[in-house]
Amino acid sequence: MTSGERANAMLAVLEDPNELDLKALAELARGIAGCARGFVAILEGPQTIVINAGNGGTLVLNTDETLCCDVVRQGKAVEYPDLRREPHLANHPSVTAGLHYYAGFPLCDVNGNIIASLCVQDHAARPDGLDEATRAMLSHLGIIASRVLITRNHTTWLRDFLDIASDWVWEHDPVHGVTFLPTQVDTPARKCLSDGGSEEVKYEASPELLALLANHDPAQPLRDRRYQTMYRGQVHSISITARARFGRDGTFIGYRGICRDVTIEEESRRQMEYLARHDSLTGLANRIGFHSAVDATYADWQENGEPATLLLLDLDNFKLINDTYGHAAGDELLKVISGRLRACVSDEATIARLGGDEFAILDPALRRDLAIEDCAMGLVRALSEPVHFDGRSVACGVSIGVALLPRDGGTPDQLLGNADLALYAAKAEGRGRYKVFQPPMRERIDNLDRLRRSVLRARKDGALEIGLREIRSLTDNSLIGAQAVPVWNRADGSSRVLDHLHEELGSSLEALDAANWLLEHAINLARAWHGLASHRLRLRVGLAPAQLADPGLAIRVRSLLARSGLAPGALQLDLSASMLAGLTPDMFASLATLKGDGVHLGLTGYGSGTTTPAQLIAAGIDRVGLNLTSAMETGVDTPFRLAQALARLALDLGLSVTAEGVTTRAEERSLALAGCDEFLLVASAPLKSQAAFLRQIARSEERCQPGVQAFAG
Repeated sequence: MTSGERANAMLAVLEDPNELDLKALAELARGIAGCARGFVAILEGPQTIVINAGNGGTLVLNTDETLCCDVVRQGKAVEYPDLRREPHLANHPSVTAGLHYYAGFPLCDVNGNIIASLCVQDHAARPDGLDEATRAMLSHLGIIASRVLITRNHTTWLRDFLDIASDWVWEHDPVHGVTFLPTQVDTPARKCLSDGGSEEVKYEASPELLALLANHDPAQPLRDRRYQTMYRGQVHSISITARARFGRDGTFIGYRGICRDVTIEEESRRQMEYLARHDSLTGLANRIGFHSAVDATYADWQENGEPATLLLLDLDNFKLINDTYGHAAGDELLKVISGRLRACVSDEATIARLGGDEFAILDPALRRDLAIEDCAMGLVRALSEPVHFDGRSVACGVSIGVALLPRDGGTPDQLLGNADLALYAAKAEGRGRYKVFQPPMRERIDNLDRLRRSVLRARKDGALEIGLREIRSLTDNSLIGAQAVPVWNRADGSSRVLDHLHEELGSSLEALDAANWLLEHAINLARAWHGLASHRLRLRVGLAPAQLADPGLAIRVRSLLARSGLAPGALQLDLSASMLAGLTPDMFASLATLKGDGVHLGLTGYGSGTTTPAQLIAAGIDRVGLNLTSAMETGVDTPFRLAQALARLALDLGLSVTAEGVTTRAEERSLALAGCDEFLLVASAPLKSQAAFLRQIARSEERCQPGVQAFAG
C-alpha cells in the first residue's frame, strides 16, 4: 500500500465522529504533508487556541500573531512556500523560530464562517508548494476537522481554555477534597460505592497539592502556582490556576480550576538558565555567570567578612595555534585547558571562560599569600604542559593577573579592574608568568588617563600644534622630508612632544578624532613644501590603531590628498609593530587601497618585537624604520651587527630602510654600509616649526651642492 493509499484509509476511519480527535487530526495532517509541525488553530476574537499534534500541548496566542489570521482574511486556504519572501511576515515568530513553510486550510461552522484552520509548518521552504494530491487530502481532512468542532459545544470549552488554559480540570471543597475531571497525573484512583449502590472511581490529590491549597489565602489570586509530585516513579512539575468559590453569604466553599503538567517546560527553563550562565563549549561559567559569582562573593564579604582571590588568565599564543591547526583543534585545546583549571583550584572556586582565550577564577579558599602563589604557579605550570591530540603536540602557556578581595578592590568593578591591570603587567613582562596587583599599576593607568584627558582638552582648546622632525639622506645629507609629530603647549608655558600620542590615547573615539586632526593638518603643511623644493619631499605620519580600525580610512586619506593637492606618493603612513600583528581582513583591505592609490606604507620600530617577513609583505610595507635604540637594548655584544643584519633582511624583501635615532657619524657610516638610505633625527633633536622648515628647504635649494657630507644629527 502506498503512502497515499494509507492516508486515504486513515481518512476513511476518521469519518466516524466517535474516533475524531483534534490532536490526532493535526498529527495526521503533519504526516500527510511530511512537515515538522501540525496543529489546529481555533479563533476566538483577539485570541487563538493552538492545539498541537502529539504532545505539543495547547497554547493561547494573540490572533494577529498567528498565520491562521491570513486564512480568515483571505477566506480560503493559504500557502506560503517561503515565509521569508513575504514582506508582511519578515519579523513573524515562525521565521524567527526557523519555520519557513506554512499551509493553512479553513475550518467552518454550520453557517460557513471560518472558525479555525488546520495548519502544517516545516523548517525547509517548499518553492513548488504542495502537490495536488496532498492538497486534496488536507482539504478533506479540514472538512472532517470542521465536523469535530461543530459536533462539540466548542464555545463552552473554548471559554474554559481562554480563562484558565487547562490541561485538565479540578474542583476542591474543604469537605470532599479535590476532584479531577479528567485525571492525567497526580491522582491515584480507588473504587467505592456511590449513594445509588453502584461502583464509581474517586481520585485523590497529592499531599503537595493539598498543602498548597491549605496554605493559600482564598482572597488572593491563585494563578500558575507550581509544585512537584511523584507519578509513576518520576517527578512531575504541576502548575495550578484556580478561582475561589464563595457562597451567597460570602463563605469560602472551595476552588475550581485547572492543572497543567509543566515538567518539560520547567526542564527547558532550567536548561535555558544553565545555558545563559555557562559556556557551551567547556561547561564553565560564562561572563554573565562569573559576574554573578563576583557579586555574590562581594555581598558575602560585606555580610560575613569572608575574603576571596580573583585570577584573570589569558592564554599565550592561542590565536597562533587556532590559526595554524584550525578552530576544531582550538576547541579541543580549550576543553583540555578547562579540565586542567578544575584540577588546580578548590571545589569552592568558580571557573569561567570569559570569551575566546580569556578565563577567570574566583576562589574563596585562597586567602593567604603563600597559597595564592602556589596556586598561580601551579596554573602556569599546568597550562604550559603540551596538549596532545590527533598526533600533534601543542603548548600555549598562560599569563595571570591576581587581585585579592578586599585588599585590591572595595567594589566588584575595582577588583576586576585591578586584576586586569595585574594581567597586563604579566603580559608586558614576557608572558608565561603571574603578577599580583600592586598600587603603582593603578597609579600608572590613572596618570595615563589624566594625560589622555589633558591632551584631548588641548586638542579642543587649540593647544596642540605640529612639529617636524627632519628626514635626511645617508648618502649626501640632503633633505628628504619630515615626520609630523604633535606638540602640546601646556598652560604653564612648557611644551611636550607627544611621540607616542596614539599609544597614550588608545583606541577610543577621542583617539580617532586626534589622529585625524594630526593627519589632516600635516597634509596641509606638506602642501606648502612643494612650491619651494625642486624635488618631492616626503611626509611621514603615524597611523593610530583607531584610524586603522576605521573602515573609512582610505576614503578619508584620498579626500584629504585631493583637497590639498598633495601627491599620494609624497605621503608615508606608518604602522607600529603591534598594529601590524593585529591586522584584520578589513584592515588589510584598507592598506591595499591606500597602496593602490600610491601612498607609501611604513613600519616604525623595526627590530623590536616579533615582526615576521610574511607580515611585512602581506601588509604591503614599503619602508621600515630600523630602531637603533631597540637593537642596542637586546643585550648582544655587537648591536650594530644585529642592526646591519636586520637591514639586509629588509633589503632582501625589497623594502627600503630608514635609520631611526642616529646620533654619531660612526652609526651613520655603519648603517649606510648596511643598506640604509636615509635617517630620521633622534627624538631628542629639536623639532622644527613649519616656518623654520620652509626656511630650511629654501637654504637647501640655495646650497644644493652634491657631495656635502655634514652630519645634521
